[in-house]
Amino acid sequence: MTTFSSSSVLQKTVGITLSKPVQVTLYMLLSSLVIWTALFSTYPAAHNATHSVRHHTLGIGCH
Repeated sequence: MTTFSSSSVLQKTVGITLSKPVQVTLYMLLSSLVIWTALFSTYPAAHNATHSVRHHTLGIGCH
């Protein structure tokens, strides 16, 4: 049976977590979530701030 040192496992985990593809994927997911929430929110402040963008660029009817 092979045992792994905790520093070796930690180094591999950090290497995977901070890799460019993971960073790009997390950034894209977070950006998409923020944009989706802002554009399709029914919260009055967010709705009013993005109202013209919704109608003029996306063609989304909100009322």
